[in-house]
Amino acid sequence: VVTVDDNGLTVDGGTGLLNGGTIDGVTLDLSTGGELAPTLVALAALASSPSEFRGIAHLRGHETDRLAALVTEINRLGGRATELDDGIRIEPSPLHGGTWSTYHDHRMATAGALIGLAVPGVTVENIGTTAKTLPRFTEMWSEMVNS
Repeated sequence: VVTVDDNGLTVDGGTGLLNGGTIDGVTLDLSTGGELAPTLVALAALASSPSEFRGIAHLRGHETDRLAALVTEINRLGGRATELDDGIRIEPSPLHGGTWSTYHDHRMATAGALIGLAVPGVTVENIGTTAKTLPRFTEMWSEMVNS
Protein backbone atom coordinates (compact mmCIF):
# COMPACT_ATOMS: atom_id res chain seq x y z
CA VAL A 1 0.00 0.00 0.00
CA VAL A 2 1.38 3.41 -0.96
CA THR A 3 0.05 6.40 0.94
CA VAL A 4 0.91 10.07 0.68
CA ASP A 5 0.10 12.54 3.44
CA ASP A 6 1.59 15.61 5.13
CA ASN A 7 4.27 13.41 6.70
CA GLY A 8 5.49 12.09 3.35
CA LEU A 9 5.20 8.90 1.33
CA THR A 10 4.89 5.48 2.97
CA VAL A 11 5.20 2.10 1.27
CA ASP A 12 3.85 -0.79 3.34
CA GLY A 13 4.06 -4.25 1.86
CA GLY A 14 1.87 -5.79 4.56
CA THR A 15 2.25 -9.54 4.26
CA GLY A 16 4.58 -8.85 1.37
CA LEU A 17 4.51 -9.69 -2.29
CA LEU A 18 7.08 -12.40 -1.71
CA ASN A 19 4.74 -14.05 0.81
CA GLY A 20 1.67 -14.07 -1.42
CA GLY A 21 0.52 -10.51 -0.82
CA THR A 22 -0.41 -8.04 -3.54
CA ILE A 23 0.39 -4.45 -4.36
CA ASP A 24 -2.39 -2.07 -5.34
CA GLY A 25 -1.81 0.43 -8.12
CA VAL A 26 -1.60 4.15 -7.37
CA THR A 27 -1.99 7.49 -9.10
CA LEU A 28 0.63 9.98 -7.94
CA ASP A 29 1.96 13.39 -8.89
CA LEU A 30 5.69 13.08 -8.28
CA SER A 31 6.64 16.57 -9.41
CA THR A 32 8.28 17.22 -6.04
CA GLY A 33 9.63 13.70 -5.57
CA GLY A 34 10.97 12.66 -8.94
CA GLU A 35 13.96 10.79 -7.53
CA LEU A 36 11.48 8.31 -6.05
CA ALA A 37 9.91 7.63 -9.43
CA PRO A 38 12.05 4.67 -10.59
CA THR A 39 11.48 2.86 -7.29
CA LEU A 40 7.74 3.52 -7.29
CA VAL A 41 7.40 2.63 -10.97
CA ALA A 42 9.20 -0.67 -10.29
CA LEU A 43 6.77 -1.46 -7.47
CA ALA A 44 3.84 -0.47 -9.68
CA ALA A 45 5.01 -2.94 -12.33
CA LEU A 46 4.21 -5.63 -9.76
CA ALA A 47 0.78 -4.23 -8.85
CA SER A 48 -2.56 -5.92 -9.43
CA SER A 49 -4.26 -2.72 -10.63
CA PRO A 50 -3.22 0.19 -12.90
CA SER A 51 -0.83 2.93 -11.80
CA GLU A 52 -0.07 6.35 -13.19
CA PHE A 53 2.76 8.69 -12.29
CA ARG A 54 2.67 12.33 -13.42
CA GLY A 55 4.88 15.36 -13.04
CA ILE A 56 8.09 13.54 -13.94
CA ALA A 57 8.86 14.71 -17.49
CA HIS A 58 12.14 16.09 -16.13
CA LEU A 59 13.37 12.51 -15.65
CA ARG A 60 14.20 12.48 -19.35
CA GLY A 61 17.25 14.60 -18.55
CA HIS A 62 19.03 12.49 -15.93
CA GLU A 63 21.83 9.93 -16.45
CA THR A 64 19.52 8.46 -19.06
CA ASP A 65 16.00 9.19 -20.26
CA ARG A 66 14.51 7.43 -17.26
CA LEU A 67 10.95 7.51 -18.57
CA ALA A 68 11.88 5.75 -21.80
CA ALA A 69 14.25 3.39 -19.98
CA LEU A 70 11.68 2.35 -17.38
CA VAL A 71 9.03 1.72 -20.04
CA THR A 72 11.50 -0.28 -22.17
CA GLU A 73 12.72 -2.46 -19.32
CA ILE A 74 9.30 -3.15 -17.81
CA ASN A 75 7.92 -4.08 -21.23
CA ARG A 76 10.97 -6.26 -21.94
CA LEU A 77 9.98 -8.34 -18.90
CA GLY A 78 6.40 -8.72 -20.13
CA GLY A 79 4.93 -5.62 -18.50
CA ARG A 80 2.56 -3.09 -20.03
CA ALA A 81 4.05 0.34 -19.44
CA THR A 82 3.28 3.41 -21.54
CA GLU A 83 5.22 6.66 -21.62
CA LEU A 84 3.04 9.75 -21.17
CA ASP A 85 3.86 13.41 -21.85
CA ASP A 86 4.84 13.91 -18.22
CA GLY A 87 4.92 10.43 -16.76
CA ILE A 88 4.24 6.71 -17.02
CA ARG A 89 1.13 4.54 -16.95
CA ILE A 90 1.36 0.86 -16.02
CA GLU A 91 -1.33 -1.75 -16.59
CA PRO A 92 -1.14 -5.02 -14.67
CA SER A 93 0.64 -7.79 -16.52
CA PRO A 94 2.60 -10.81 -15.28
CA LEU A 95 6.35 -10.28 -15.53
CA HIS A 96 8.93 -12.88 -16.47
CA GLY A 97 12.68 -13.14 -16.11
CA GLY A 98 15.18 -11.48 -18.38
CA THR A 99 17.94 -8.90 -18.38
CA TRP A 100 17.17 -5.46 -16.94
CA SER A 101 19.46 -2.86 -18.51
CA THR A 102 20.60 -0.05 -16.22
CA TYR A 103 21.86 2.42 -18.83
CA HIS A 104 24.67 3.14 -16.32
CA ASP A 105 22.03 4.78 -14.09
CA HIS A 106 21.99 3.98 -10.38
CA ARG A 107 18.22 4.55 -10.03
CA MET A 108 17.53 2.17 -12.92
CA ALA A 109 19.72 -0.44 -11.23
CA THR A 110 17.84 -0.27 -7.94
CA ALA A 111 14.49 -0.39 -9.77
CA GLY A 112 15.55 -3.57 -11.54
CA ALA A 113 16.78 -5.09 -8.29
CA LEU A 114 13.38 -4.50 -6.68
CA ILE A 115 11.59 -6.23 -9.53
CA GLY A 116 14.10 -9.06 -9.31
CA LEU A 117 13.06 -9.73 -5.72
CA ALA A 118 9.59 -10.71 -6.89
CA VAL A 119 10.23 -12.03 -10.40
CA PRO A 120 12.46 -15.10 -10.78
CA GLY A 121 15.19 -14.93 -13.39
CA VAL A 122 15.71 -11.17 -13.55
CA THR A 123 19.36 -10.24 -14.07
CA VAL A 124 20.31 -6.61 -13.50
CA GLU A 125 23.28 -5.73 -15.69
CA ASN A 126 25.92 -3.38 -14.30
CA ILE A 127 24.48 -3.42 -10.78
CA GLY A 128 27.71 -1.76 -9.61
CA THR A 129 26.41 1.56 -10.90
CA THR A 130 24.48 1.75 -7.61
CA ALA A 131 27.77 2.79 -5.99
CA LYS A 132 26.99 6.36 -7.03
CA THR A 133 24.49 6.71 -4.18
CA LEU A 134 25.14 3.62 -2.06
CA PRO A 135 28.70 2.29 -2.40
CA ARG A 136 27.96 -0.97 -0.54
CA PHE A 137 24.66 -1.68 -2.33
CA THR A 138 25.66 -4.99 -3.91
CA GLU A 139 27.14 -6.29 -0.66
CA MET A 140 24.16 -5.14 1.42
CA TRP A 141 21.68 -6.52 -1.13
CA SER A 142 23.39 -9.92 -1.14
CA GLU A 143 23.35 -10.03 2.65
CA MET A 144 19.64 -9.18 2.73
CA VAL A 145 18.64 -11.69 0.06
CA ASN A 146 20.75 -14.48 1.52
CA SER A 147 19.67 -14.01 5.15
